[in-house]
Amino acid sequence: MRKVIFACFTILGVWLLLLGLRAVASRIVLDLMSQGAVVAPKGVSPDLSNWSNSYWSGVPVSDLIGQRIGATLQLVVYTSLLALGIAGLLLFLGVLLSRITERPLWLAKLRTVLRLVGVSKAVSSPIFLGIFPLAILVFPLGIFSWSPPIAGQVIPGWLVLYVSLLPAWLIVQAGHGELSRPFDSNVELTKHLAVTSVTRLLKLMGAIFVVAILAEQSSATPGLGRLLLQAVDTRDMPLAFGIAFILAVIVVLAKLVADLTGIAYNRPGKNRTTGSAIALLPSRYLIPKGWVIFSLVLVFVVILTALVIPAIAPYHFNEIILADRLSPPSAAHILGTDNLGRDVLSRLLFGIRLEVFSSLSVVAAISVVAFMWALLAAAVRNRHDWLGDILEDVVMLPRDIVVAFPWLVLLLILMSLIGGGIVSVGLMTGIVLLPHIVGMMRELSVSAPPEKSWTRSVLLSVPVVFILGVAGALLYISSIGYLGLGVPPPQPELGSMLAGSGRQYMITAPWTAQWPIIVLILLPLFWVMAGDALLEKLGFRSKVVWAKVME
Repeated sequence: MRKVIFACFTILGVWLLLLGLRAVASRIVLDLMSQGAVVAPKGVSPDLSNWSNSYWSGVPVSDLIGQRIGATLQLVVYTSLLALGIAGLLLFLGVLLSRITERPLWLAKLRTVLRLVGVSKAVSSPIFLGIFPLAILVFPLGIFSWSPPIAGQVIPGWLVLYVSLLPAWLIVQAGHGELSRPFDSNVELTKHLAVTSVTRLLKLMGAIFVVAILAEQSSATPGLGRLLLQAVDTRDMPLAFGIAFILAVIVVLAKLVADLTGIAYNRPGKNRTTGSAIALLPSRYLIPKGWVIFSLVLVFVVILTALVIPAIAPYHFNEIILADRLSPPSAAHILGTDNLGRDVLSRLLFGIRLEVFSSLSVVAAISVVAFMWALLAAAVRNRHDWLGDILEDVVMLPRDIVVAFPWLVLLLILMSLIGGGIVSVGLMTGIVLLPHIVGMMRELSVSAPPEKSWTRSVLLSVPVVFILGVAGALLYISSIGYLGLGVPPPQPELGSMLAGSGRQYMITAPWTAQWPIIVLILLPLFWVMAGDALLEKLGFRSKVVWAKVME
């Protein structure tokens, strides 16, 4: 009952938040129209006070959303089913390998390595990232001909596979985290992993919407993602707010179903932990110290590189040499040049510098607020009674309201209101990332080693959350840049480099796109590896901490 009540409060809070932004949005659109930055279609005189209709088409917002929501939901369903299938297969292999290597004892080392690969994002991240190019290569070659119909159109099966990899990966992490619990039989274990996977998928609905929105930009799928980008670009705020509200309600309801399913499955009186567990040692003994040091050294090298980039970059990031435009890699330009003759390596280096320093600044600024917020939630939860549970829900309600929006949706709307620029990007990223940071601290505080007090648990979570938070900020900033609302040119930013000349000349000059893609994969990966390795070495039991950034 408490979960249902606070889900209703969350939906009400979402509506009030959008209502509070409405007046601000109307004034901003009016100012942009007076400055000529937004031009109404010929013959259209929008009524900025009428939020039931689109500004520019006059069509009711409900009709526009109704025409598109089916396509997005179909893509989400296909993605969810495929993600569950991939995760189920990998979890089955994980259980099988654990059983096989349970005895003899000389296989303990192999069991340790297998678990490290299966559970730790620090090791499994490169494996999953390696599937991305495989998905892009295999499906177009016709080896798999599955192409699901969505809204009357057939889309490539590899695109659905591509979208499903992120939720599948996060489901596997959560599922493997449950394998150390004892069960009476293999049937109970299978049932438990099935329930865990489905509830985890429902809680990842916001992340699935994000990857679906990004995927829709690369296909002809007439879904809400393309409609949202169109509304943001044209400042059609009633339409953008309507899409945000619908997606937030779906996310809240999905999480509510997940919570109620978990409560019903783990209801009092059901003893699920009387059997023998799969032979797995505590994670803090399984993460080699050398791996932790290696991951942290990678992060240190990234920061050090960002510091010295002005001294090592061969050219200025905006040095234009038209005679060398679209030149392939050579001795003069190691990674080639773009459409204006600018050195790709220099722009990549300055883009890394911008991303890293912006992310560090954002996370450092919000960590203090997040720490105090998480500390308050842990303090009220420490009462260990029904009043403590209610007080914790009240403390976390503002976080739940903001996290109800898929992070990319909220970030797009805020950026469309405040405009581009490095300060704006950092400010909006901090606002959107703050509740996710709090969620990570809360998750860590309830999964800390048993011998730690609640205050030490929150304090111990700070370095882990900081490192993972930087990875999240890198992801947020590059995504908003890719969609054209980030740092304006000519300042190089990795996402905008990929979306601009990189996408335009991807065929004729592939080096303009391939290097930003590689850096965008490796840069957050280094931070996730370091954060996850430190998390496990410190003895935290949760495997869903990084998922809090994506939810």
